[in-house]
Amino acid sequence: MSSIGRSSMRPERRLERGGKALALFFVLASLLHFFGGRVADPDLWQHVRYGRLICTDGVFPSADDASYTAAGAPLVNHEWLSQCVLARAWDAGGAPLLYALKLLVGALALAALRDTAGTIETEILPGARIPPLVMAIGLVLTMAVMSPGMMFRPQLATILLLAVQGALLARADLRLRRPAGGPPRVGWELAVQPLLLLAWANAHGGFLVGLFQVACWAGAVLLRCIAPVSPRTSDERPTRAEAAIAAGCAAACAAVTVVNPDGAGLHAFLLRTLGLHGEISEWEPVEILSSHFLRFKLLVLAATVSLALLWRARDRAPGARMVADWRTPLLLVAALAAFRHQRHTVLFAVLACPLVIATAEWVRLRLGRIAPATLPTRGVVLAVAAGLAAISSLQVAGWVRTLARDGLAIRYDRGEFPVDAMAFLRHAGISGNVAVPFEWGSFAIWHLPGSKVFIDGRFETVYPDDVIRDYFAFRNGEHGWERLLDAWPTDVVVARRSTGVQVRLFERPDLEYVYSDPAALVFVRRSPKMAPFLERLRQVDRMAFDRPEATFP
Repeated sequence: MSSIGRSSMRPERRLERGGKALALFFVLASLLHFFGGRVADPDLWQHVRYGRLICTDGVFPSADDASYTAAGAPLVNHEWLSQCVLARAWDAGGAPLLYALKLLVGALALAALRDTAGTIETEILPGARIPPLVMAIGLVLTMAVMSPGMMFRPQLATILLLAVQGALLARADLRLRRPAGGPPRVGWELAVQPLLLLAWANAHGGFLVGLFQVACWAGAVLLRCIAPVSPRTSDERPTRAEAAIAAGCAAACAAVTVVNPDGAGLHAFLLRTLGLHGEISEWEPVEILSSHFLRFKLLVLAATVSLALLWRARDRAPGARMVADWRTPLLLVAALAAFRHQRHTVLFAVLACPLVIATAEWVRLRLGRIAPATLPTRGVVLAVAAGLAAISSLQVAGWVRTLARDGLAIRYDRGEFPVDAMAFLRHAGISGNVAVPFEWGSFAIWHLPGSKVFIDGRFETVYPDDVIRDYFAFRNGEHGWERLLDAWPTDVVVARRSTGVQVRLFERPDLEYVYSDPAALVFVRRSPKMAPFLERLRQVDRMAFDRPEATFP
C-alpha cells in the first residue's frame, strides 16, 4: 500500500479505536451508575445468616428456627447456594467484596448480552458486526431497566445465568445454520446447559425461566426439523438426530433441577406460590396506563417492533425467522409475567435486550443502503461521542462523590429500618416474641438473637397461610387485625409509624408504649412474662443508648 493510502487510513483507524475506548468507558461508567448502589436488601441479613450456617457450621436449615409462629415448620430454602456465596464474600472481605461481587455479576451479565446481540446480528445478516458505540448505547439503556433488580440478593444468580444461557443458546442456534457435511452443528453450548441448570436450581427459584427458555429453543428446533424455514435453506434444516439432541438437552435440563434439597417438590412449591405475593410491592402488577416503569414499557414496545420486523423479513432473510421463531413465545410470556409482577421486568430486559440491539443495527444498515442520506455524518458521530463522554464523566463523578461520602459500606435508610428501635430493645434487655413488619424481620432476627419474630422475608417458604393472613390484616388495620395479639403469644410490637394500626395499638390496655423514633413505635405486652422488663424500664434512662450507624450488618 502506498504511503498516501496508509496515511489516509490512519485517522479512520484512530477514530475506530477511539470509538471502542469511548464505548467501554460509557458502559463502565453506566455500570457504576446503574448497578453501583450500596443499599442493603431487606433480606441480606437472613441470607448471610443461612450461608454461615451451611458453609461454616455445616448445618443445612430445613426447619424454622427464628419465629414463634412457624417454629419447627419445614423450610423450603431454594437459594442456599447463593446464600453461601454471599456469606463467604462477606466473611472474606466484608462490604467491599460484596460490592465487588455485585459489580462483577453485572459486568458478566452485560458481556453475555453483548455476545448474544452479536450472535443474533450474525444470524440475521452474516458477516455484519454491531459498532461499539451502538452496542454500548443498547447495553446502557438495558441497564436502566435492569437497575432495580441489581440488589445484594440471590436474584443476581438468575440475572447472570439467564444472560449466559441466552448467549449459549444463540451460539447453538447459529451452529445449526452451518451447511450440512461441514463442521459439527451441535457443540459444547448444549453440553453445558444441564450443568447450568443444576447450579441454578440450587441458587434461586428463577431457574424456571431458564427451563422455559431452553424449552422454547428446543421446540423451535423440532418445528424446523418438521417444516424447513424455506425451500432455499433446506440444507440448514436440523436433522432428526440434531432435533433429538435439542429435545434431549431440554429434558436433561429439566431432570437435573430435581437435584436440590427439596427434590421435585421445589417445582410444585414455586408454581403454587408464584401468585401469593400480592401485597408485596415488587410483586404488584405494572400499571399499563401510567408513567411508572416507563423504561420497561418502551423496551416492550421496542421488542414488539423488532419481532414484527423480523417476521416480516422472514422470506428475504431466513436467519430472521430463526431468530424470531423461539424468541416470540419466550418474550411474550416474559412480558406478561413482567406486567403481572414488577420484579420480573428485570428478567424481561435480559431476554429482550440482545434482540432489540441486533434488530436496531440491522434496520440501520438497511436504511443506509436504501437511503444513504440517513447515514450519520462524521460531525454527527463526533457530536454523539462528545455527548456520551460528557454523560460518562458525570456518572463517574457522581459515583466518586458517593464513594468519598459513604465509602464502600453497605447502607440503609435510618428512616426505613428500625435501627434505633433494635438498639433500644438491646439496651433495655427486652427479648421475647417480637412482631415486626416482614421487611424488618431479617434485620430483627440478626440484631435480637434472643428473640423470635412473627414473620420475615422468608414468607411463604416457611410461614403457613393463617400467619400471613393475620400479618396483613394487622398491618393494614383490617378486620381481624387483633389476632396477631390475641391468637399468638406476641410480647413486643415494633410497628412502622406510618401504619394504620398504630392508633389501635395505643388503645389496647394490654400494651404499654415504651419507645418511638422517626421509623418505629415500640409496645410491650403487660403480662407476667414481660413485667420484669417493664419494671427495669422504669428504673433506667430509656434514651441513654448508643445509636449505631445505618450500615450493614
